This record gives sequence, structure tokens and C-alpha cells, in this order.
Amino acid sequence: MNKALFPGLRLGYMVVPPSLLRAFRSARYLIDRQPSSLEQTVVAEFMRQGHFASHLRRTRLLYREQRDALVAELARRAGDHVSVDVPDQGMHLIAFLRDHRPDTTIEAAARQRGIVVRAIRPMYEKARPRSGLMLGFSGFSCDAIVSAATRLAEIIENTHL
Repeated sequence: MNKALFPGLRLGYMVVPPSLLRAFRSARYLIDRQPSSLEQTVVAEFMRQGHFASHLRRTRLLYREQRDALVAELARRAGDHVSVDVPDQGMHLIAFLRDHRPDTTIEAAARQRGIVVRAIRPMYEKARPRSGLMLGFSGFSCDAIVSAATRLAEIIENTHL
């Protein structure tokens, strides 16, 4: 709910089987004894009236446009150096780097140019690590995404082993 609606709400919801409802209510009470009843009531009514579902549909379309703009620009500008794992949903994607280009070096260079990416190699614990970048695409205009992807492609092109 937080990311999908408004981060400042600090609300979430769960669908819980009736047999577990009492346990979840007890756990919730112990975690936070002062949830905002007004905000919960307003959001529950917002959901009951179907507004949340409409909001999600609009948001998914927007995220798809943003994702597609990022994927297209990366393919156009850096297709020889990356393969993109295009997600069906979400707000991030993974661009795997070919030729074992150092993702942590690219992450640092991107940061210096005002682009936030996350190297994935440090996230591996047991599996053989792959070099790649986690890229967020939500919350930006398509023009901003294309501009950042163009700059990122230049960084990738100029970063070697």
C-alpha cells in the first residue's frame, strides 16, 4: 500500500485466512499500538469503492511506459554491453553486464553523474555472482529516463575490465 498509494501513509494490508486473524491482530497490536484509525478507515473506504484498483491499473500502465522507455534506450545505446531482464511488473529491472564489466565501478561512475543504480554483484551470497545493475524506473518522466539511460550507456561503454 505504501509504495502503491502514498508513502507518507505508512499503511499496509494483508489478506489473512480467518483461522489466523486473531494471531495477526495480536501481533499487529504488539508492533504498533497507535495506528491511525482515521487513515485506516479512509483507505479502507477508498479500496471498497474500487478507487485503489483503478489507481493500480493507471499506475501499472505508467510503469510499463517508463519501463519500456528504459529498456528501449538501453537496447539502442548499450545493447552490445547489456542484456536486460524485462519484468512483467514492479518498479525495477536488472541490466546484466556482458564481458564481466565491473558493476561496482559503473555504479560509482553513474553516481558521480547523478544517476542512481545499484550493483548486484555484492548481493550474491552463495550462487556464482553476475555483474549487473538494478535500475529503478518509477517516479521519473520518460524524458528523464531516456536522458539517464543515455548517460548510463556512455558510462558502460567507457568502463572496461
